[in-house]
Amino acid sequence: MKKAFSALALTAAIVFGSVFAMAQDKMTNDEVISLTKAGLASSIIIGKINSTPSSFDTSTDALITLKKEGVTDEVVAAMMQAKAGRPVSTASAGMDDPNDPASKHNFGIYMFEEKDGVKKMTQLQPTMSGQNRTGGQFTAAVTPFGLGKVKTKTNLPGRNAALQLTTTTPVFYFYLDNASGGLNTASGIPSSPKEFTLVRFNQRSDNREVTIAKANSWGAKGGLSDEYVVGLNSEDLGNGVYKITPASPLKKGEYGFYLLNSGNSNTAAGVGSKFFDFGVMMTP
Repeated sequence: MKKAFSALALTAAIVFGSVFAMAQDKMTNDEVISLTKAGLASSIIIGKINSTPSSFDTSTDALITLKKEGVTDEVVAAMMQAKAGRPVSTASAGMDDPNDPASKHNFGIYMFEEKDGVKKMTQLQPTMSGQNRTGGQFTAAVTPFGLGKVKTKTNLPGRNAALQLTTTTPVFYFYLDNASGGLNTASGIPSSPKEFTLVRFNQRSDNREVTIAKANSWGAKGGLSDEYVVGLNSEDLGNGVYKITPASPLKKGEYGFYLLNSGNSNTAAGVGSKFFDFGVMMTP
């Protein structure tokens, strides 16, 4: 009888130990928060949720805490479905996180930010130059030997861009069409970041402008003036994705990525030029 009781007790201990170990291995809210703060993509965290036993707290207070800790909505949705016993599929979980640079994005230029573990991608919208102006005629007229320069300037409406940054070292991602090797005249979608130049605008009372041509009695020169051009660093990440950063911190002012082949056939006029514009305010 004693031996039977001992065997029964041993079996119970083993079962209890196994159950306890399984309970200890269950994924919790704290683990999700830890993985988020470690910088793992939402797709990876969701994959772990789907493949690991879990014991999530999805009460209102817990959901608020998850949001404050930077857990994405896609991950929270996966936690709630796991709590309900319905594993979320990769298709319905939003595996292409719009705020993850590694996810697929539509063609365009995006600014990337990360604050307190929360990632954010903001697409820059283009602004078209609708007019130009010339300046320096009087100076050119009174300068001896015809050396005075007349400048042609293209401008954008408004003194400030709609998008204003508070950092002097922004990070941008270009999603371009490199499949055609630059022979994409039909689609018109740029294939290389070399088709863009970052310029700093001269701010006027009601617009922003850059000089695109100079001329005097001896000749003329088209193209952006060097004083407006900002140096860039470019990192090719493959598949038409490029990480772009300024070569040095930006000063307070107005900027824009100028698409060099935009505008009408008269390149000196600059009308129709496309700028993906933003400002640097340096204050929240």
